[in-house]
Amino acid sequence: MIRAHKKKVNKSLTKTKPSRIESGKGKGKTKSPNLDPIFPLRIIFVFFFTFFVQCQSSVAASLSHTENTKNKIQKEILSRWETLSPSSIKSVTYLYMMGDGEIHSGQIGNGSNGTVDRFKIGSITKLFTGISILQLQDAGKLKLDDKVSKYLPEIKLMRSKKVGYREITIRDLLTHQSGLPSDLANGFFLPPDSSEEEILRSFRSLPKSLINLERNEPGKIHSYSNLSFGLLGNVIERASGETIEGYFQNHIFKKAGMKHTTLLEFLPNSELVSGYSGFLWKTKTIRPVIRDLTAGSISTTGEDMGLFMKAFFKSKQNNGLLSSVSFTEFHKTQNGPKANFEMKLGLPVMKNSYVADGNTIWFYGHSGSLPPFFADLIYDPKTEIVSFVAGNTLGLQTGKLKGTNTGIMELLWEEKMGVHPETNLSNLSEKKETVFGEEGYYISPMGIHEYKKGNPPKLSLMGIDVGLVEKENRFGIDLRVLFGLVSIKDPKIEAMRVEFETWEGNSIFTLYDKDLPKGVAGIGVKFTPDNRFPDTKYFGTFFTKETYAIIPKLKLEKDKRGFPLLTIYYELGGMENSIQVPCHWESQNTLRILGYGRNLNETVTLGIKNQKPILIYSGGEYEIR
Repeated sequence: MIRAHKKKVNKSLTKTKPSRIESGKGKGKTKSPNLDPIFPLRIIFVFFFTFFVQCQSSVAASLSHTENTKNKIQKEILSRWETLSPSSIKSVTYLYMMGDGEIHSGQIGNGSNGTVDRFKIGSITKLFTGISILQLQDAGKLKLDDKVSKYLPEIKLMRSKKVGYREITIRDLLTHQSGLPSDLANGFFLPPDSSEEEILRSFRSLPKSLINLERNEPGKIHSYSNLSFGLLGNVIERASGETIEGYFQNHIFKKAGMKHTTLLEFLPNSELVSGYSGFLWKTKTIRPVIRDLTAGSISTTGEDMGLFMKAFFKSKQNNGLLSSVSFTEFHKTQNGPKANFEMKLGLPVMKNSYVADGNTIWFYGHSGSLPPFFADLIYDPKTEIVSFVAGNTLGLQTGKLKGTNTGIMELLWEEKMGVHPETNLSNLSEKKETVFGEEGYYISPMGIHEYKKGNPPKLSLMGIDVGLVEKENRFGIDLRVLFGLVSIKDPKIEAMRVEFETWEGNSIFTLYDKDLPKGVAGIGVKFTPDNRFPDTKYFGTFFTKETYAIIPKLKLEKDKRGFPLLTIYYELGGMENSIQVPCHWESQNTLRILGYGRNLNETVTLGIKNQKPILIYSGGEYEIR
């Protein structure tokens, strides 16, 4: 195991001691040969002894070369993590495996004194939840295509947007196509001093909260849902008869030898490392505690993640966390909605295709974000190559963790297989006619976009108008600054593509690049403003009384483009973010957020309480001030 020395630093990852290499090999004992005095046998012995020494020298040279290679890889990987110092990330834990079963792990940056540091891995927890569901299927306690109502009858109390929807299955929940809301924002974050009993009570109350929510059609579109995985955790408890922490400990953590991993908050001999956030300088944040445990609450170490992956890979021989059949099902591309295009999803692992020596290969993984923590896991189940990282700081460059981890995975794969894996966008090679979009407004999970015809046509992305130029029968992005005089030639921008088409009679566009398969960012759906608005008393800023709200406020206003505009504010890890979405005034007391995908197509209820206007959204009540 390779482990970095820990040393307290204040500003960057680079202020660390070099890592040391710890050998896990034991010292063997060799018997002295018993030399026979008979001369011919001495000759034979000398021959074989000489041959043995030569072989040993050859093996030693080979081992020396292997160790030198491993040391070189270790130095390169540490160097890449240390390039994150401009983001002022306080510390990271990392893990990599080169396909030989050996675990290389370490921690760089700030650490706690005298104890093991755990890092939150956010939505990577969903892989553990998926494994638990498949374990229960292996044990005959449930089936992936069972109706969720068999285990959670509360789900039948939800309202349906339209009549005639089929029931939601466990597989629907695992593949983010249940039609459920993305989140139940009300009660998502719990007080940082919550006891484990309080956390579990809140977690188990989740099915009862469904009575106030509306569901959309299952199987229509992928819409990433933490709520779905919180419900899956409740399914695990009810199907297994065990507490959720007890199940994870007994059937995954202990089985893999993970001594410093928990779904809850406290564990002997280790502690959660402090988290930090900020733009120019970093301040310590409160400990993030969430209700939806099985959606993103695991805290662990790099070494434990290595033990987890080793046990996971043993499933291929029916000697790990899953049966070999379930291991295959976990990685099998699941049937998804037509609107997902190039997006490939297992149960629930994400799949990305690469090309190496003319052959298609697949990397699997998941990212996790429970601000201020961010984590990323990538692996190849065939070669058993793995790269994992988790950091404890939310800042402008936090996203570089994923890109750096991807680069390390590619480095490891090339070292093992002798060829560099190139990201593969199969749809770029398709012969198809360039399709121009319909002029007007579009809504995607990234916000509102306007498409304007011209030479070149323009599309607003994240509030910036970009020019669209034809590339490979799609559109590339031409981003210009300084009054449009200077073109930005960033490789990421050069690699982006925009494609217009129709889906279920709607004009849509997709945005994608080498690291973002078509459909992952959702779809931009055209909408037409109808200039219908609720009473003016509902325009303004509304606040919740919830102390640790993930959505502390909403703002509703009359947009001059002809629709009610809702701004949703998020409080994450001490930093505020927001997204603006267009709404349709559906009835006297209901607004419908337009579009499809995360946080889209949900309802906002208008009401009066104590003679004051209120908004009800995502299970929470907001009042105007």
